[in-house]
Amino acid sequence: ERRAEEAQGRFFPTALLSSDLDEAIARTLYQRGFTPQNTLFAHSVCSDEVNNKDEQLVDVMVSRWQEGFSLGGLGGLPFAGKSGFRAYLHHVPDSGKLLILFAPHVGIDGEGRVGALQREGQSAVSKACGAAIGSYKAIQAKAEQARKEGLLPPSAVRDIPDYDNDPFDPELGIIIDLLTPRLKGLEQAAEPITFVTYMMYTIVRDLLDNCIKETPDVWEWASEVALVGGVMVNRKSGGDFFQPLSFELRRSVSVANGRPTDVYREAFGPRPDLLPILGSEDAVRRVLGPSKPGEGAVSL
Repeated sequence: ERRAEEAQGRFFPTALLSSDLDEAIARTLYQRGFTPQNTLFAHSVCSDEVNNKDEQLVDVMVSRWQEGFSLGGLGGLPFAGKSGFRAYLHHVPDSGKLLILFAPHVGIDGEGRVGALQREGQSAVSKACGAAIGSYKAIQAKAEQARKEGLLPPSAVRDIPDYDNDPFDPELGIIIDLLTPRLKGLEQAAEPITFVTYMMYTIVRDLLDNCIKETPDVWEWASEVALVGGVMVNRKSGGDFFQPLSFELRRSVSVANGRPTDVYREAFGPRPDLLPILGSEDAVRRVLGPSKPGEGAVSL
């Protein structure tokens, strides 16, 4: 899949194989006292079955940490909501730790098209993430005149048919509401679906941050929270990849002033250069900067 490799290298330049990412996370956390016995793992990734394949990231991490609580719905958004987060929190071992992996996902097909995926057993190419691309198309439809003026460029996967997006679907509606204001700067990006995917990451990040900050008894149940965020990249062959974008540890406000400890560089090396991909410093700051849980917030 030479074209897929080239596209991945261009748009997700420091992506790691699932097994390599799992090892990097475990190595970093083991040094800080996280163990399968005192840590409860959760994931907020899209419910698409492609993200739950054997020997890929979610499966590998559930095997390592021995359990896995699912927070995610379409697009990777934590549609389990605050009630689901509380349930997860209240299952943590006594004085234990939380580990949360969060990510939207995107496919890259053999032609190197971002947002397309050749699934096992299907001859036709489908979309991944269908919810993110469907939301983008719905936004495009609402702003068709802007698209004609070149403000919303068409994507290479625009004409792949939709079979699973219903305009009355509540999860899709929330994604559209949250994604719309984040498309600012899309016209400067190297490729539109890549831009949409990175913005989907900011949505998931901010919603999870909101869940944590608005759950007052977090530190009565957990001593530490590890958050690993990025983009899952689905490929037909060679295994799936993960573009890490954040890795931080949080403790009680009474410890180190409650400031997160950034362990990204220790675990993964330098952050990716997203400027050629996203097209503006503002977009890069939105992705690599701190969470903004109040921005376009929708209560879950």
